[in-house]
Amino acid sequence: MSKAQLIAFLAKAEATPDLQQRIDAAADGSAVVAIARDEGFQFSAASLARHLRG
Repeated sequence: MSKAQLIAFLAKAEATPDLQQRIDAAADGSAVVAIARDEGFQFSAASLARHLRG
């Protein structure tokens, strides 16, 4: 579920410039996870890091 939530969040971010700006301004992965939580998505900073590494 975490991976699906992460992919859905990233898709929303691509479609929403304001959200993308908030992510770009985030200090670290934990801040991105907090933004995602505010938007109704649940995933961990570790899941985000794994996704970004490929």
